[in-house]
Amino acid sequence: MIHAYREQYAEIIQHKTAEMFELAVLNEKLNIDSFAESFASSVVASAFESMDPIYILGRSSNELIASIMDKPPVDIYTAAYASPEYWVGWVLGYAQTTLKKSFKTLIKVFPCSELLNYYFPYHEMDIKQILDVFKDKLSKYSPLKERREAVGLSQNDLSLLTDIPVRTIRAYEQNKLDIKKAQADTVVELARALSCSINYLIY
Repeated sequence: MIHAYREQYAEIIQHKTAEMFELAVLNEKLNIDSFAESFASSVVASAFESMDPIYILGRSSNELIASIMDKPPVDIYTAAYASPEYWVGWVLGYAQTTLKKSFKTLIKVFPCSELLNYYFPYHEMDIKQILDVFKDKLSKYSPLKERREAVGLSQNDLSLLTDIPVRTIRAYEQNKLDIKKAQADTVVELARALSCSINYLIY
């Protein structure tokens, strides 16, 4: 029974995310990437990710977008047809509920302005086709590599700082080993050496 509710919630999340993106870009004239970042950092995104019924069932898209933008809700409506911006939100909601990745991670590996360019011809295809693009981009994304390069360390430097073999670090960065399955002290050491949170590394 819980599984059925989760499937129902997933469809509502897709619909509301789609409506919010359309309203934000077409009505509020916001840049799609700027809105995506605001959304991904908001309590609304966190509530969707945890499937919180208060946000999923209890609030309209207008109320949700008003919450994100920190302004009173206004009665505005989405277009009668599915716009490219609506499609972007729909796909983003589908990717999050299907792949179980945070909205922050999804827009990092596949910015919404780039996703918008996939509207033709992907909006006419099965949605699983664009999901395959997400999967490919996620397979090449490594927060560990991103952070290591940001702080100016080589793989060898990081190995010396953590006593973790270079080949292990390389395997994590190439997603040949799943860092989420690493021993806790390994991830703690990496996070300490890179001055970041554990959650950042396991995204």
